[in-house]
Amino acid sequence: MRKGMLLATLFLIVVASCAGPAKTPTPTLAPTIPPSPPTPTPTPKAGPVRGGTLIVAISANPDGLDPHKTVAAVTFEVAKSLYDTLVESDPQGNIVPGLAEKWESSPDGLRWTFHLRKGVKFHNGREMTSKDVKASFERILNPETKAPRAKDYAVIQSIETPDDYTIIFQLKEPQAAFLSNLAYGWAAIVPVEEKDLRNHPVGTGPFRFVEWVPDSHVKLERFPDYFLKDQPYLDAVIFKIMPDPASKLAALKAGEVDVVDQVPPQEVGKLKENPEIKLIQAPANGIYIMALNNAREPFNKKEVRQAISYAVDKKGVIEAAQWGQGTPIGSHMPPVTPFYVDLTDKYPYNPEKARQLLAQAGYPEGFEVTLIMPQPYDFHIRNCEVIADYLKKIGIKPKLETYEWGMWLDRVYMGRDYQATCIGHTGRLDPDPFLNRYVSDSKENYMNYNNPHYDEIIRQAAVTSDFQKRKELYAEAQRILAEDAVALYLMAPLWTVGVRKGVEGWQIYPIDIFDLRTVYKKSS
Repeated sequence: MRKGMLLATLFLIVVASCAGPAKTPTPTLAPTIPPSPPTPTPTPKAGPVRGGTLIVAISANPDGLDPHKTVAAVTFEVAKSLYDTLVESDPQGNIVPGLAEKWESSPDGLRWTFHLRKGVKFHNGREMTSKDVKASFERILNPETKAPRAKDYAVIQSIETPDDYTIIFQLKEPQAAFLSNLAYGWAAIVPVEEKDLRNHPVGTGPFRFVEWVPDSHVKLERFPDYFLKDQPYLDAVIFKIMPDPASKLAALKAGEVDVVDQVPPQEVGKLKENPEIKLIQAPANGIYIMALNNAREPFNKKEVRQAISYAVDKKGVIEAAQWGQGTPIGSHMPPVTPFYVDLTDKYPYNPEKARQLLAQAGYPEGFEVTLIMPQPYDFHIRNCEVIADYLKKIGIKPKLETYEWGMWLDRVYMGRDYQATCIGHTGRLDPDPFLNRYVSDSKENYMNYNNPHYDEIIRQAAVTSDFQKRKELYAEAQRILAEDAVALYLMAPLWTVGVRKGVEGWQIYPIDIFDLRTVYKKSS
């Protein structure tokens, strides 16, 4: 079953050409065109340059380098260079071979067989086999691992290894998202014997671990035995931890770093005028929201949550906090996916209606609320600050608190100890894991939403193979979230990466990865 599972095409907008070599696409037939006069033979473009060190500025420390024990986007931006998965996503969201060179499934969708590449080496020098694949998924599913994404693979009933290069998954029931779930970084294949992956990661990836100095950098070096023999092109990569956006941009302009992972929207216009910098942009497969703790007063009342949605002018937030670089949303789904339903008219800006709902809920004078902002993500901080101004207009008294990223993960995401927080969620290749976070017993349900009807819709959609039926079910799920105002659904942002002139091959993906295998520097 080699056909890629297509998400909506993530249309890449390259402000200055930065395309690099990629996997060879399936040939397509070109339309017939009339002959044209001969033109001079163009000078062939120079191929990728080998060597050099790429310095990438990232916003925060990874929360460890064990791929099975993390949820942070920044961790997977680093981990992609250390680990590989059975299958991968290309920039358009298609599923392509990874450690598995081919696969097939039974007609009922219950049995998936993957054929592994031969000769793939771990960084410790040992060949990867099906036993490592089996052990990796058993590790993810082991409750002692406390893998945040274990639920993605709970559908696995058994794993067979008939030989060193064949792995067979028997599922409890069909799961439409099963193949795409294998492409995420948290499904990385690790050696069965390694124990301290958090601090000493060992994978099959294109780069191997050198050092991690917290609050400073993570350094990786080229793995000479990588299974794609012509990749990577770089000798080394340094992920420089720079929480301050202004410092990152100053370093990019000065040539002290080669790449900035996310350019603040207010700086895009200025950087477009800098001849030494290229901007790579794409509509993000993700969303920004203000999450509400549905189990904590006053947000345990639907009327209060709806009041919040009426109280905030989303277009106003996008203009004031994101310099207009984003699109309003009405539920938990970005517009780039084919499953998106436009629900932006559900809560038009209406502060008077918001006040009425607050009074109806028993809060005619408003209430005090603490809005948690994750540091160093200034785009979430700006959203919270602008939202706070809107809330004041309907009598709500917001108190803004900033948590550094590790504390946010511990207290808000894992501990669910909060009232409201501004945050973002990266989209998935399939809508099931994206919307599954609201299922009552999901480990990722940090908003504490509980709706048995919603749970049943998500369960039905997960086992349905018919695309149109799934689309209808996920549309209903989005409408339920909007009706219940589980969160304040703000926007889908425009993603912008800044790179120095001379850096080639950088691409934006629909999941949280930096694929550095085909990146190179014209001068090293």
